[in-house]
Amino acid sequence: MPDMEISKNGNDYFKKAKRLIEENNWRDTFEQSQGFCIACNHDNPMDMEFHHIGAKGNSDLVVSLCRNCHGRISRKQMKSWPKNWSDKNDKPQVVKDALVLRGISDLLRLISDRSLERIIR
Repeated sequence: MPDMEISKNGNDYFKKAKRLIEENNWRDTFEQSQGFCIACNHDNPMDMEFHHIGAKGNSDLVVSLCRNCHGRISRKQMKSWPKNWSDKNDKPQVVKDALVLRGISDLLRLISDRSLERIIR
C-alpha cells in the first residue's frame, strides 16, 4: 500500500488503518469509543478517532469523532485558540479548566453545525 499524506500535519489515514488492521485492535478502539461520531453519527469503525477535549495536556476527557469531524474541530482550534494552548507545560488549573470549557463549546458548535447541515440539505 503506497504511503499517502492526507493532511499537512502528517496524519496518514492509510498507515493508521493498516496498523489497526495488522494489530487487530481496531475493534478495541471502536468499542472504547462511543461507537459512532458524536457530531455526525458516522459509524465506520475504521474512521473513528479520539478527540481530547481541551488537549491531551489539559484533560483526560475524550469523545469519539470521525476523522472528518476531528479534522474540522482541530483546524478550528489551531486557528482560533490562544497561542501555546496545546503545550504540555505546567499551566495553572484555571487555565486548563478554561481550555476544557472552550473545547466543550467548540464540540457543541460542531454538533450543532453538523445537525443543521443534515436538516438543511
